[in-house]
Amino acid sequence: MPIPKTHSKQVPEQNVPGKIKRKFSLVQKLCLFLFVISCLVYANTMLNGYAYDDPLMIQKNVFVQQGIKAIPMLLATPHLRGFYVITNDLYRPLSLVMFAIEYQLWGPNPAAGHFFNILCYGLCVVFLFLFLDKLFGSSRTITAFIAALLFAIHPIHTEVVANIKSRDELLCFLFAFLSLYVFMNYMKEGKAWQLAAGSFALLLAYLSKETVISFIVIIPFIFFFYYAPHKRRAVFITAGMLVATGIFLFARHYVLSKYNADLPTPVILINNSLIGAPGMVSKIATEFVILGKYLKLMVIPFPLLSDYAYNSIPYAGLGSIGFWLSFCAYCCIGFTGLYRWIRKKNDLWAFGIIFYLTTIFLFSNIPFLISGELAERFVFFASVGFCLVAALAIEQWIIKGAAQDIRVFKNKKLLAVLIPVIFIFSSLTVARNMDWESSYTLFRHDVAKSPNDSRLHHHFSVAIDVLTPLETDSVKRHELEDESLWHLRKALEIYPEYEDALTAISHAYSSRQRYDSAALSLQKALAINPKNTTAINDLGYVYFNSGRYTQALTYFKELAGIEVSPAVLFAYYNQARTFTKLKAYDSVILYSNKTLAIDSVFADAHFEMAEAFLQEQNFDSAEYHYKRYALLLPASANATNGLGLFYFNRKRYDEAITQFKKASEIDPKFINAYANMGIAYFLTNRYEAAIAVFNKELALDPHNGQDIPYMAIAYERMGNMELAQKYEAIVQRFDPGFKLPPLSAASPVK
Repeated sequence: MPIPKTHSKQVPEQNVPGKIKRKFSLVQKLCLFLFVISCLVYANTMLNGYAYDDPLMIQKNVFVQQGIKAIPMLLATPHLRGFYVITNDLYRPLSLVMFAIEYQLWGPNPAAGHFFNILCYGLCVVFLFLFLDKLFGSSRTITAFIAALLFAIHPIHTEVVANIKSRDELLCFLFAFLSLYVFMNYMKEGKAWQLAAGSFALLLAYLSKETVISFIVIIPFIFFFYYAPHKRRAVFITAGMLVATGIFLFARHYVLSKYNADLPTPVILINNSLIGAPGMVSKIATEFVILGKYLKLMVIPFPLLSDYAYNSIPYAGLGSIGFWLSFCAYCCIGFTGLYRWIRKKNDLWAFGIIFYLTTIFLFSNIPFLISGELAERFVFFASVGFCLVAALAIEQWIIKGAAQDIRVFKNKKLLAVLIPVIFIFSSLTVARNMDWESSYTLFRHDVAKSPNDSRLHHHFSVAIDVLTPLETDSVKRHELEDESLWHLRKALEIYPEYEDALTAISHAYSSRQRYDSAALSLQKALAINPKNTTAINDLGYVYFNSGRYTQALTYFKELAGIEVSPAVLFAYYNQARTFTKLKAYDSVILYSNKTLAIDSVFADAHFEMAEAFLQEQNFDSAEYHYKRYALLLPASANATNGLGLFYFNRKRYDEAITQFKKASEIDPKFINAYANMGIAYFLTNRYEAAIAVFNKELALDPHNGQDIPYMAIAYERMGNMELAQKYEAIVQRFDPGFKLPPLSAASPVK
């Protein structure tokens, strides 16, 4: 008789003790996908170096170079203070704080900067998606996902992500949409900490970049009309927004006024040609042409440029087809958005349109002229509105009310639209990232695409000048110098009154020691603008470098008479340098002190002061300023070596050796540090250490025989006559009359 089979009861897996089954929700899976795709399309920026204005924020910023300890200073000073003193600065400390932390951990490493830009961008896309999903009431998740996906891969964002300096834009966007997401949670749950957290996130957005000011309109618009289950909570959110805005404006005013950096930014023709429009009609027509270019770049993001300066966009008039196309397009867009919003206060098409128009209005040049007529970074926020409207169009005409879950991607029509767009946009993004490899590659590509842009020619010339000293082949070096000069002349051909190009040409002539030609170029710049502080300063430099110190002082004194803080700063410093040449050390100290009264962290002024005090045998003061000089330039092996030389000359050899070691650690190829360290060891009878260091020096430069005599003496003192005679013979090959110097004759390398 067969034994009947027993049917054991199946226990659901989630009920099995000790086993936890976690399921990711659709939203979480889509967040992960968006983050990954955002990182992937920008992954190749990790291979890039610093480009455009990255060095200003990192490599040349004395605060950032001090790392974490400089954070309090970064929070309390204007944006460019660590690089340059200007009277019309900004207050954007948060990105600089991040740069300082990165510098502390990885030094001047562009890969780290690009990594964190990519990370920030991925988070920007995720919080944009989470915000849109909540705005849709979590019922149209796929539409929100498509909008965020289009944003993630859109090539117009390459300037913001590939340019490390634009971390301020990324952080501003990230914290702005984080604040919206948290405020939405507050609207639903009403917890006080959510209101506080949302307001704090908005404050962080302001501290990143002030362009989030457009959210003064956006936030009430959202929470009174689109996501408004509780009007009272909407009032509290608006109040929190106003408090965050007020705190930022107060902090900004306090910091900028404290440093006399609160003057409005002047609008000049080379930056924004609208200021030179031949009439109001032409100005307005050209403004609409520019707005039309933004729309065109939203749909067809090619060509992309790092700069749009004088003559890149010719003046338009009422007869311009570009004006009428743009004017009609914006009229239709504005009318559609307003009409739909009046009909239905929470219409999402209207929201996308109004978001686009509101965030781009600040950069339209219509309410006031800004420092640039067009820039791709200006539409970073506005592109959200475009991507949202595009996603809504896909939903209405392709998805057509299908279930908002992952199965919708089986729709062949949807895939027929999305796959080509994803492929084309991603390919354009990856390709454009490669242009940002360096300033040279960036401007080489861009000047070819926009050959009538005067400033692009100037930028490319500067980029060539950076590469020229690195070229070892003299023929190729001269070719680079000629190419640089050609682009400067082209810039002047496009815009004959381009003062920066004239001063750059003077630098080119000065580098060739053609000082008369350099002076002539600067005099042309001063004929255009007699108060051009750069030209006045550079003309002083021309006379300084040609040994005409009295004439140099005339221009530096003239510069000091112009009541512009940066001009006065460099006027005082250059007078100090000139008096050093004239050996008037009292005057060196006087004008160095005046320089430091304006900017206490101006490192070179500390060096001039130290050298002057040393000449006057005021050794305590000299030591103080040498220390300050080295402290302010922690990445400069030369600065640390200078402090070591001071100790060496004071016969404080152990302290000198410590500094020389630091210099060699900062720059392992800095040969003077090894030479000086070896001599210091030699003078303190530590011959084995001296020989070891001298061997490192010879490994760097085998043809450098200046310290071989000390190696011969060291081996003789150690009783190793075989090696002593070997090195003595080496010396006698190039100096037959060589005699081993007495111990007291040893001196350091200057």
